[in-house]
Amino acid sequence: MKRKEFLAGGLSAFVLGTMGKLFGADAPSNRVRLAVMGCHPKGRGFAVMQRAALTPGCEIAVVCDVDVRAREAAAAKIQELTGKKPDMAKDVREVVLRADVDGLICCAPDHWHATAAVLAMRAGKAIYVEKPCTFCAAECAVLERVQKETGAVFQMGSQRRSSPVYIEAVKAVRDGAIGEVHFAKCWNQNRRPPIGKGSVAPVPEWLDWDLWQGPAKREAYHENYVHYNWHWFKTWGTGECPNNATHFVDLARWAMNLDYPERTVSLGARGYYDDDWQWFDMQHCQWQFPGKNFITWEGQCAAKYPGASPQTDWAGCILLGKNGNMHLGPTNATQYDLDGKVVKVWDSNDKSLSSQVHSLTDPTRLADCAHMANFVDAVRAKDPAMVNQPVGSSVRSTMMVHLGNIAALTGESVKTDPVKGTLCAGSAGAEFWGREYEKGWELA
Repeated sequence: MKRKEFLAGGLSAFVLGTMGKLFGADAPSNRVRLAVMGCHPKGRGFAVMQRAALTPGCEIAVVCDVDVRAREAAAAKIQELTGKKPDMAKDVREVVLRADVDGLICCAPDHWHATAAVLAMRAGKAIYVEKPCTFCAAECAVLERVQKETGAVFQMGSQRRSSPVYIEAVKAVRDGAIGEVHFAKCWNQNRRPPIGKGSVAPVPEWLDWDLWQGPAKREAYHENYVHYNWHWFKTWGTGECPNNATHFVDLARWAMNLDYPERTVSLGARGYYDDDWQWFDMQHCQWQFPGKNFITWEGQCAAKYPGASPQTDWAGCILLGKNGNMHLGPTNATQYDLDGKVVKVWDSNDKSLSSQVHSLTDPTRLADCAHMANFVDAVRAKDPAMVNQPVGSSVRSTMMVHLGNIAALTGESVKTDPVKGTLCAGSAGAEFWGREYEKGWELA
């Protein structure tokens, strides 16, 4: 899709309004020039970079990937969309030092997220980082500190924060549309295939395996690691909870106006297949917040519920209020009264999407457009307060999903300070709070 076709398409008035602020900003001195890290066609970055490239006033200046095939495919796609071919690079540490780059979009694997964000902010660049914004709980405090020290524009890729559907539905909840809310149920369900049992294999000539591992401890290359399956290995991925729960527990926490939880319990296991998958394919998390407030999340990687009720969407959140309920689905929101009758619907009107059939790497196109436009606007203004998902909110929702994993790994209740987000003295989970870095890659 060309830029002209994109603008002529079925965008909501809100998205057009958001992007409209950027028209007239196309002068070379006002253009925001971004680099994209992690742009393989099978990954999230390939979709996100297209949203950025088609955002008025924004230019993809560099595509960065350790896979030569990925950066060539990404450069070709950007040229197709915009008529201008971006530079190609392999090492993000060099990219963030370029004077002609204003910010970095990080869509690399999870083990890179906090490291890339810190590299960018320390270099004076803005950062748009995919969720989860950190690989472990300890990195949350690091991101918040570095952003405060540098004043960098920071946005996490929880794109529903910029969608009019969720902005308006959350406002309705906060304004009392469904009465007091003390409980929210979130879920995600996929039928992901098994990944098999891989073996040590020669590193492909197109891949820099050492740089792909970056801050992670070094391991031998296996044939079933790259490109998407890294999600399910504990050295590089964080499992389905940080991968997908982050989006919907963030909506629940936002709507309920909550900070950090005070207690987390979780159960999880790999139950459906006998393969190399190290994380859970079924998991249930519960977070307790001050004021008798609870959020739950259920994740299924290998099975799905039948039928067509709201809870059979591939993902979602239901807020239970004293006077009604609010269902926040993948692309829309519905308010119900106590008898289950529909009171109001907020719809993105994105007919290219479905709650039953979705793309794993491109599930929310209109929300992506608005979220990227919001980020570009903030970068141009050099104002971190303009983003819809700033670092403080990002790390609080990310901390929730890390706590879910920690509780499942320990099999115990994990207690945290609800104001600081730190582990309480004597609580289970200390051994899983941080991570081990490859020497020379430690965060500071």
